[in-house]
Amino acid sequence: KLHMLENIKQNFEQVLESDKDSRDLRSLSISLDTFYALSSALEVGIFQGLMQPKSSSELAEELGLHAEITDKLCKALASRGYLYREGSSYALSDQARTFFKESSPFYQGSLIKLMQRTRAQRWSSLSQALKEGPIVAPSAPQVFDEFFALAMAEGAIGGSLQRTIRALKRMPQFYEARRCLDLGGSHGLYSLAFARSNPDLEVVIFDLPKVIDGAAKRVVSDSERIVTMAGDFNRDDLGKDYDFVFASDVLYRNEESLRPLLARIRKSLKPDGLLISKHYHIDDLVRDSSAVLFDLMFSISGTGGVVYSSADFCRLLVSAGFSIVQVEDI
Repeated sequence: KLHMLENIKQNFEQVLESDKDSRDLRSLSISLDTFYALSSALEVGIFQGLMQPKSSSELAEELGLHAEITDKLCKALASRGYLYREGSSYALSDQARTFFKESSPFYQGSLIKLMQRTRAQRWSSLSQALKEGPIVAPSAPQVFDEFFALAMAEGAIGGSLQRTIRALKRMPQFYEARRCLDLGGSHGLYSLAFARSNPDLEVVIFDLPKVIDGAAKRVVSDSERIVTMAGDFNRDDLGKDYDFVFASDVLYRNEESLRPLLARIRKSLKPDGLLISKHYHIDDLVRDSSAVLFDLMFSISGTGGVVYSSADFCRLLVSAGFSIVQVEDI
């Protein structure tokens, strides 16, 4: 817009004398550029291709890629610490070996691909949603497939799984429990951790049939104390007599749909049973910025998802007949 140039010209002395610096804003673009460089590198096999050091031309020939663009991508990845260069050869950095080597137990490639898909399907539609309202969202069976479960597993091993288990191990009730429900347990890693941390615990994983028949069964198939239950937890029987129900990132829903689900969870518990809820909450706009953006993403896609404040979520729990025992920031 040309009037912006006129505005700069009219205030040019102020501009020249100013110490205002927009590099922090430009760093947002650099972060986004890096994300797309990473996701493209994963898609075409750059990291797997560099299990042994090689030049960018050798890598391009091996993978059938454009030589010049491959060389520039390798330089970009090296500039961000994902590769390092020795002479004319590139090799994986320790960070890339940890998170982008497919045989690593900390591999994050599927999570990166899910992030890219989410940005393509949801965040790119924010302007449209602002003008026209929420866009039509895919149905749950389309979203919560085996790929989604795998990406969530990779997200869990990035720290949230470990922090959750450490918090539970500080609770005497966890070791006293004999039967629990992992609601929407998806990949089954939380269930596996529960069973290994409490040798007397039987765990039931409840999720959609497609998820249960895929990722979950592969993870827990050799465990005698973990069983699977396929269904829709919004309407199907959850079982009963659980010492605790673990719900991780599955209760982001409006009050109208959350209240009956909480009532069904409470009914599945023993009289003194616990609901252990692990979710984002918005209590401070700056400190909880990830949760704020997560809540905005829900509104773009029209899923009805809601990220509550801790106080509002506790209020809903109390109204459903629960008592608040402990709140912990992990």
